[in-house]
Amino acid sequence: MKKNVISGLVAALALLFITSTAYPWNFATHAYIAGKIGKVLPLANFNEMYGAMAPDVFNFEFSLMDDYMLRGYTHGMPPDAVYYPPYLGADHNFMNVWYSANWGLKKSAALGFISHNDAWAADFVAHWRAFPTADPTPIPFPIYAPPDCILQPPGYVIYLAAALDAGLALEGVWTTMGLDTDYATRLMFCHNIIEYAGDLVLKRVDPLIGQKIILACVLRTPAFANLLKDGFGHLYDPLVVAGEPAYRKFLIQYGLILLMPEKTAIEMLANQLADLAIDYFEFLNPGYPPGSFDGLKPQLVEFGKGSLAAAIEICEAPPFGLPSYMQELNMVAVPWVKAQLLAHGVTY
Repeated sequence: MKKNVISGLVAALALLFITSTAYPWNFATHAYIAGKIGKVLPLANFNEMYGAMAPDVFNFEFSLMDDYMLRGYTHGMPPDAVYYPPYLGADHNFMNVWYSANWGLKKSAALGFISHNDAWAADFVAHWRAFPTADPTPIPFPIYAPPDCILQPPGYVIYLAAALDAGLALEGVWTTMGLDTDYATRLMFCHNIIEYAGDLVLKRVDPLIGQKIILACVLRTPAFANLLKDGFGHLYDPLVVAGEPAYRKFLIQYGLILLMPEKTAIEMLANQLADLAIDYFEFLNPGYPPGSFDGLKPQLVEFGKGSLAAAIEICEAPPFGLPSYMQELNMVAVPWVKAQLLAHGVTY
């Protein structure tokens, strides 16, 4: 019985990731990249940081999980994405935010926003190409899975997720949870745990990254919500009005977590992820009274803490001859994004 309960919890957490956070680099990492590619002036750079985190504004709005047009406006998709459907306008609609920004801090925030995209910018490196090349050949995930398993392109985060999956398999975690052959759940869980672990590794290098996130939220231009409305063609105005302030509060809380000692931060993140999973359980089961799933939280928290600790080790010393997380950011992601912004005319 316990095995089935935990299996269901992990599946719910993975489903939460699949539907809301399946975007490769995490919040602090996007802020870090923006800090390296943007203006020297602090106010402009903080707006670039906020803009770089902003495409994930609707991550936790579960009712939008299948809105692929919205994904086009926020993240996009490489035109040659392998084994992925050709989402409507997903390869370029995110540029609308840049075109809608006419001057000042709106331009700064828009540059950050564009730096995030999947089609050719920061998330392209994490999700689609670990070392940007013309080769779109996907790798199997897990790396030892049968030929008919789900495939993922060889993005940097995907490689590390494969390593985490293999480690958890060796420890018997998937067997305990009944997920031996549920590769989709395992893929998305490992994928996103690596993202959060990457932010914790970044915190070791830049202990004030949490403070920078908070300042980016506090100093973001008041015109930012209107910039999103204009960029999305007013189709999502009510969602922007409600979602952007809530997302800003979430990012401030996230920044505060990253200012804590690492052990405390891991515990807080595990609790945060467990709460999100329970919220998603409630979303999937509207007939249940509030609080019905609260008793399941301890198992999720413990599993989250252990997985984050293992993922941090992988980020620091990856297999496959890959560079460390910070080496990938500094040697690949930052120069790649700089070059691609110039190539697409995103300068001011």
